[in-house]
Amino acid sequence: MRDAVLAPADSRQLSLRVLALFALIYLCSWAGHYTSGDGSYKIAWAKALLHGQGFEGGSPGHVYSKYGIGHTLIAIPPLAAADFIHKTTGIRCEAALYTLMFVVNGALFLGLVAFYLSHFYPARSVWGTVIIAGLATIWWPYTKLDFSEPLVLTIAFLGFVLMRFGHPVWGMLAAGFTLAIRSDSIAILVPMIVWYLLSNRSLRASVRVAASLAPSVALVLFANYIRYHSVLDRGYAGESFSNPLLVGIYGILFSSGKSILLFSPPLLLGILGWRRFARRAPSDAWLFLGIFCTQVVLFAKWWDWSSDDAWGVRFLIPGTLLMCIPMVTILDRRATVILLTVAGVLVQLLAVTVGGLDYVMLIRAEPARRQALYVDGINRIDFEDIRFDPGYSQIVGNWILLRHLLRIPPATHTPEYSSKVGTPLYDSIPPQAWAAAANWDFIWNFRHNVKAHDAKSASPADVAPPH
Repeated sequence: MRDAVLAPADSRQLSLRVLALFALIYLCSWAGHYTSGDGSYKIAWAKALLHGQGFEGGSPGHVYSKYGIGHTLIAIPPLAAADFIHKTTGIRCEAALYTLMFVVNGALFLGLVAFYLSHFYPARSVWGTVIIAGLATIWWPYTKLDFSEPLVLTIAFLGFVLMRFGHPVWGMLAAGFTLAIRSDSIAILVPMIVWYLLSNRSLRASVRVAASLAPSVALVLFANYIRYHSVLDRGYAGESFSNPLLVGIYGILFSSGKSILLFSPPLLLGILGWRRFARRAPSDAWLFLGIFCTQVVLFAKWWDWSSDDAWGVRFLIPGTLLMCIPMVTILDRRATVILLTVAGVLVQLLAVTVGGLDYVMLIRAEPARRQALYVDGINRIDFEDIRFDPGYSQIVGNWILLRHLLRIPPATHTPEYSSKVGTPLYDSIPPQAWAAAANWDFIWNFRHNVKAHDAKSASPADVAPPH
């Protein structure tokens, strides 16, 4: 296997091929519309900054976002391009160009993974790993959703690759920028700093790390000051790490509605292959495991450990994808690999075809109710049901939406059936509501794109500053 490892030039070529292939695949599933309410605030602030405003965020009448300024800064180039196109041609393409950056981000991460792995494993194993990670994990749906976690992972992994192959200053500078995107990226940065310093035990290395992180820390403090007139971050005031640890760990790892193993089955391949991977690259293996475990423990304590609204647990995207990388060592276990890959692809198709947030939005909008068992009364279906009851999970909800699109909706049941067995998810919401929510989530489905833009994010220019 060592003889088949690629030369540096070939590693770059392989990386570019992977990037090109997945850019094409992700373009085919590209939605081209805004998806999250959180994203609308980031876009609103980006527009304000683009037009020379947004530097007095705490002042009345000024638009700003409580979220990290890094995401907003990354969004400015596509928004500027869309603004230029609109002014010169009259064509509106803001949402399309903005969401296109998540397509590029998705392909770029896989290209970086290919570049990294090609230094240790043959091209065939590298291709198998990136194909499974790119199509059978939650990475694919998040090329269509405008959340910050995918950006954090790609930039952090870029930093890791730079550091791994002899560019520690540039690598830490890149990885440090994730602090400006999400403050909780500290769960990635701390293990990376420890990983680097354990291999470079010198005062000079420590100074190099501190100097590389300084620009990002300064940017975060500046962003806090222009928003709150204080360097302290007040964006998440009132939100805390108050969830019982064991409940969060169980929910993240094993719950029927949010388990990261359920939403990314190839993660099990990465866990099974970790030991072999550690023999080839021990420090890297421990880094990936450290980031994964740190994120699990950190977000298990967060009040909203399930990260809703989201497809699966979006907080764990970095840890999950990094722990999938060691699967490169056990691709010879064909039966297990095929089984988990097929399961993963089927799960992701449910989110890619009809939209990863459509069922969650439907639960929010419709009075979904179920008959209480053995006692009188009607209960409202809520997010606890989605988290822990397999009958009301996102996978079941998206499957129903897809069945509506395929014109094979489920059959309804009688009240007597529901009182004895439990109310099926389909019967808890009127059929017409299911039909209205079911749309192909692709850029060519113009009707759904307009509806999604209006309902989920409105117009980012019209978003009021959050206080």
